[in-house]
Order: sequence, then structure tokens, then C-alpha cells
Amino acid sequence: DGIPPECRTMVVVPTMLTSKEGVRDLLESLELRFLANRDAHLHFALLTDLRDAPQEEMPDDEELVRLASDGIEALNQKYAADRDDAFFLFHRPRWLNEQEGIWMGWERKRGKIAEFNAILRGKAADRFSVIVGRMEILPAVRFVITLDTDTQLPRDAARELVGTMAHPLNRPRFDP
Repeated sequence: DGIPPECRTMVVVPTMLTSKEGVRDLLESLELRFLANRDAHLHFALLTDLRDAPQEEMPDDEELVRLASDGIEALNQKYAADRDDAFFLFHRPRWLNEQEGIWMGWERKRGKIAEFNAILRGKAADRFSVIVGRMEILPAVRFVITLDTDTQLPRDAARELVGTMAHPLNRPRFDP
């Protein structure tokens, strides 16, 4: 009935940390997605960076990242009786975009996803300044479901998506 171990899946939400209330909302939404899609081989992550800024660090940055990090750790503790590896945070620092003259997350959403996928392949961990969660499960992640911040994940939808992706007729075939 559940997701088999060989189909370990990470649900990721690429987003920005913009305010204390926003961070709380992100954590609450992540927990709701988890509660609707509980499975031992399903994990949930926030892929975050901060708003574009005129300098690399802004006064509220550290607090926002700490709130997100503490929130992910609290979620893992809250559900530790079931498992201790359900929730993750991958936070990126700002980089100077010389063309636009602003500090920002490299390639915004696309960059977060690309760098996360690189981590799954054992590369680019240095592109994230804060990582919370049990990294040792990452090599086993086979599928990634990417959701926008405002996208819901209805009850058991992740299991159905993984079932579709894992179906033998949906495997890629290469024509030599």
C-alpha cells in the first residue's frame, strides 16, 4: 500500500523566507502536506533563500533562517515516534548578480531545484549555507515532487504520483 523503499521520494517546496509569519506559514503547510501523505519513504523539504537585497546580508536574515531551521527540527522531533527523517531545510545564501547589481538567490526557483538535484547526485552541498535533516537518506531518493508554496498535496496524492512515475510503462527508453 505504501511507497516502496526503492521509490523513496522527496516533496520539495522552493520558496523564499520573507517574514516571521511567512516562515510559520511555510512550516505549517509542510506539516499539513506530511499529515495528508504519511509514508515511511516520503520526505518533505523547504528549498529556501531570502529576498533580493542591496547587500549580501540584511538585519532580519539570521532570524528568519533560524526560525525555519528550528521549525524543521521541531517537526522532526514532533513526529520522531514515527520517524526522525521526514523534514528537511535546504537554505541558500545570496550571491551577487553583477548584471542586475543585486544580491539574490542564484537563478531563483530554477536554481534552488537544480542545486537540490545536484545534492541528490552527491554534488553542490556547498551551495546551501544551512541544511537541516538526515542527509544520509539523500542518495536513496529516486523521485522529487516539486510544489509551489501555495500548492496543496491532497491526501495520498504523493503515493499515487510515485506509483505513476514508478510504473514500468513510464520508464525512459533510449534509442541507440
